Amino acid sequence: MNILELSKLSYMLYRFNAAGPLFALLVVATTLFSLSSCGGNSSESAVANVDSSRNGISMDSALKIADADSVAKAEEKPAPLKIRSKAEIDQYIANSPNKARYEEGIIPTIAEYVPEYASKLLDNTHNGFLIVDKNTMKLYRYDKYGVLQESVGIACSKFYGTKHKKADNRTPEGYFTIKGIFNSTDWLYTNDAGYTSPAKGQFGPRFMRLDTPVSQQIGIHGTAAPGSIGGRRSHGCIRMTNENIMRIHKLCESGMPVIVSPGPRDMAVNEREGYHVPSVPVTKGGVPCKAGSVSAYELSNPASKTPAKTQEVDVEATEDNVPDASEQPLQQESPAATEQQAAPSKVETPTPPAKEESEVPAQKSETITE
Repeated sequence: MNILELSKLSYMLYRFNAAGPLFALLVVATTLFSLSSCGGNSSESAVANVDSSRNGISMDSALKIADADSVAKAEEKPAPLKIRSKAEIDQYIANSPNKARYEEGIIPTIAEYVPEYASKLLDNTHNGFLIVDKNTMKLYRYDKYGVLQESVGIACSKFYGTKHKKADNRTPEGYFTIKGIFNSTDWLYTNDAGYTSPAKGQFGPRFMRLDTPVSQQIGIHGTAAPGSIGGRRSHGCIRMTNENIMRIHKLCESGMPVIVSPGPRDMAVNEREGYHVPSVPVTKGGVPCKAGSVSAYELSNPASKTPAKTQEVDVEATEDNVPDASEQPLQQESPAATEQQAAPSKVETPTPPAKEESEVPAQKSETITE
């Protein structure tokens, strides 16, 4: 009996007290009998609800049953791999139906030094992955089992060390993914003074944007200065020849893993600044590089291994003038189908040098800002 029922009973006693004790007693007895009957039904409902809750299904609506089915289906999905140690990775590979392919590739070697990266690569659902190596200044393309398919020359940031903030003009290091692949043929270069060059093609024909925690403006792209390949020359992006980017982008897709591995001087700068970014081997049975020595001059001045040819336009946008991620990426063909058509090219043929150009004030409608 709840408070409302007690209140009703008290009021009834008060009203009928004047009618005589016998009549009041009759009213009270009738009320109590009615309440006890309701209480019995409530108990049965409670038992039914308890039993149904044990079965995981509510009795009151079909909506709850549908929700339970959805939860069951969600639980059936395979959980992502959560491998942390080399021993667990070795055991996974040993039990895999693709054991021979894994053992032919680089993932077991990576597991010896950076098991976290190897664990993510085992969970990779794409057709392959990339490693950008600042030590050898090359990009390595592997199939999903870690078997090397090809390597091409690159250029990366003038400054050593990993990227910590926007506009520090460094190439970020670590484990990332491709956020999108864009047609950059018509993108224009704007310098720090706000002037935009009218010449198109500074980013090459394609731009593969990297999804990094520091910036969404870093990518792998072509270049109008092929002579810069092999050097520390960019403002943070990763360059390759236009021929290579046109072939490789067809073999990549959004979400594909990209590891950027530091070189010895990058590691030295990172350690000096209190950061640790692991280096990874790029060949089966290889070893990662170790931190080297960096002078105070190298810390404060851009690195440059390859001097630019005077007739080439060696420019690249900073983060403030790379087109932002709101632009729609290209519709990619199936990488598996494309790989059968595009044979890896071991010989790089540089494009003709771009003509030297002067900076001119940008048209407001053409300026690309972040």
